[in-house]
Amino acid sequence: MTIRTITLGLAIATLGTAAFAFDLGGLKTKVLHGLEGPSQARDISNKVLGDTALADEGIAELAGRNLRTRFWTINDKGIVPIHDHASRPAVFTVLSGQIYEYTSTSENPVLHDTGGLALEEGALAHWWLNEGDETVHLIAFDVYAPDGASTDVASRPAGMDVKTPDNQRVEHALLGSVNIGKHFGDGTGEGWVLSTYRTTIEPGGTFASFTAPGEPIQSFVWEGEVTEYSVSDPKVLATRSGSTVAGGAQAWWENTSDGPAVIYFGVVEPASEVAGVERVGPLAHGSHGE
Repeated sequence: MTIRTITLGLAIATLGTAAFAFDLGGLKTKVLHGLEGPSQARDISNKVLGDTALADEGIAELAGRNLRTRFWTINDKGIVPIHDHASRPAVFTVLSGQIYEYTSTSENPVLHDTGGLALEEGALAHWWLNEGDETVHLIAFDVYAPDGASTDVASRPAGMDVKTPDNQRVEHALLGSVNIGKHFGDGTGEGWVLSTYRTTIEPGGTFASFTAPGEPIQSFVWEGEVTEYSVSDPKVLATRSGSTVAGGAQAWWENTSDGPAVIYFGVVEPASEVAGVERVGPLAHGSHGE
């Protein structure tokens, strides 16, 4: 299994729909999948924290595509412009704040509270609006095709063993998965999913995970500080930093801070790894992910 010791019980925030419609007057717009939305960004930024070529992991079904992690900041009245996900399955979690999503799959905008989850699977268009006064942060994992990406598939990397401790003082939960093969429907990514997990490690606690050959993991520390132990020297991951574990390497994390450490993981893994695994909380919009 890609990530061991699954302990459920974390809850995510609720969500709802908004009854208002944002006035697009004065904004440049375009229409995708029957949805009109702003065509230009406003007061947003994102930082790429991880970018792994899946061909290098020996995943022939996803040659020419990468697993990517991005940390998003959407300021007061910020807008993520309208776009679609036809070529880019994604999962995201709202880390702080509250944000509206206008989507071609819903007549009303969807309100995502802190902890809200969305699975971007299939043909849809959407855009985002931070209507409130609080800055919104979210973590997004996606599988995308970079310009000029190689399609050569390496042999599956051999596992690299690291002595790992027992899991202690940790809660680990699957938040949700996107079926990559279902998203594309043409054989691309068949049998693979993009999953996101949340792990909370109490002070002094440890969490051990691994990637089997061809199953890369990218991490993002939202709260606290952890030390990552893998095939390289130990690495301190501070708040709002991340790392990549690939090539079949094992890794484990120790909470070296005074308070709980919260880590989000994005993983490309066989669909069999999440079959029958209970996930936490409801989806933000089930029509996207199921």
